[in-house]
Amino acid sequence: MIGRRWRADEFCVDASLLAPRLLGQYVIHETPQGICSGRIVETEAYGGSYDGFPDDGAHSFRGLTKRTAPMFHAGGISYVYLIYGMYCCFNVVAGPEGEGQAVLIRAIEPICGTDLMAARRKARKAGRNLTNGPGKLCQAMAITREENALDLTSSCLYISHPEEEVPFTVAVSPRIHIDYAVHGKYFPWRFYIQDNPYVSKV
Repeated sequence: MIGRRWRADEFCVDASLLAPRLLGQYVIHETPQGICSGRIVETEAYGGSYDGFPDDGAHSFRGLTKRTAPMFHAGGISYVYLIYGMYCCFNVVAGPEGEGQAVLIRAIEPICGTDLMAARRKARKAGRNLTNGPGKLCQAMAITREENALDLTSSCLYISHPEEEVPFTVAVSPRIHIDYAVHGKYFPWRFYIQDNPYVSKV
């Protein structure tokens, strides 16, 4: 079901191109408790520009800081940050070094290790609410700030191609929950697998 790991060069494209390409791919995390994997069903691109406007919705918009340093790395590493002081969000860094681009993994469809995911989420069963949001999927897959700036081509956290490509329709919309962005809130940079039940609720 799961094929080869992504190579470093596959990540080195603009986030707006990488985000839809990650749909249908697998994110895997190997931990001492067990291995969990999920099929990526929803992403959002951050960084770069659209229609002549720089992305003011991206953390990298105001430049390089200690927090955003992973975003300025060449594509192929992780960028994990906290929201609301308690929930982690997992991003895949994109583009060449110095660009400040990344793709937020918003939702996954659980594939392997679902019982472990449910236990981590304190859920009775592995339903659609298990991983249909960036904070939920990080909790389910034990992705924390400890997994920040990892090499996604060689570490215990990585992206893999499916062994067999399954056709699906890609839906596109503006990104969500970034009303603070003047221009960026209108960028059509949210991508998801149409009709997949694990896509987050808007």
